[in-house]
Amino acid sequence: MKYMPDKNLKTLEAGCGSGRVVKYLGDLGYKNVSGIELNAEIVRIQNNRYPELKIYQGDILNIQLEENSFDVVLCYGVIEHFRKGLEAPLHSVFHILKPGGIAVVTVPSLNTLRRFKHFFNKHFRFLNLKENKYIRQFFNKPPLLTKRNEDGYLYYVYPQFGDFFEYRLKPKEFEGVCIKAGFEILESAPISHIDGLYHEAGYVFRKFFLRFSNWSFQVSRPADYINRLLKKINFFHNHMHACVLRKPGF
Repeated sequence: MKYMPDKNLKTLEAGCGSGRVVKYLGDLGYKNVSGIELNAEIVRIQNNRYPELKIYQGDILNIQLEENSFDVVLCYGVIEHFRKGLEAPLHSVFHILKPGGIAVVTVPSLNTLRRFKHFFNKHFRFLNLKENKYIRQFFNKPPLLTKRNEDGYLYYVYPQFGDFFEYRLKPKEFEGVCIKAGFEILESAPISHIDGLYHEAGYVFRKFFLRFSNWSFQVSRPADYINRLLKKINFFHNHMHACVLRKPGF
């Protein structure tokens, strides 16, 4: 734990879900770890299951916590889910961090492979039988309307159809919004590469070379080789982008 050498650091996971990270850190001996989660039912269940954990119901956009009160804030895969942008949740994290405090934040990456696939789908959608408007008309299916920035979206939206779910950001976009929120960037790195390979690979590849079951990946030798090879190209196929941020101060 490079940025958490002191196990007494006051640490918060913002958007902790089921509290797996809170429990993991507690099991490692970190003594001052808590989490907030918007979903009240999840909080209730986890409080009953693990009463020793400090998990509370709360909204990252309206954190009822004291300013400058945490040494470390962790926020994994949360801030991309706000249609109005990442600035507001990042400002909330900045607000509760002590000067000199550390935030570790991750978002889905609009990596090179995903940008290529987006370009292909945009200009050659007619080749995709599920999205081809004429085939959809033939089977009396409604047309799929692509989300566009002109509709008020700030970054690339995933999925491109249906209700808003999340933004996916290019490396410079994510770094830029972190700096705009007032943070210094200590590290910026692509992570979750095997997840990215799994998500973007075709059905046949997932069927025979890279499977996911029981919350773990079964990686064949060919898939492992391809993953290692592609990792040499920075931000080519990673699923997530992690930034380690510091709030300026003493």
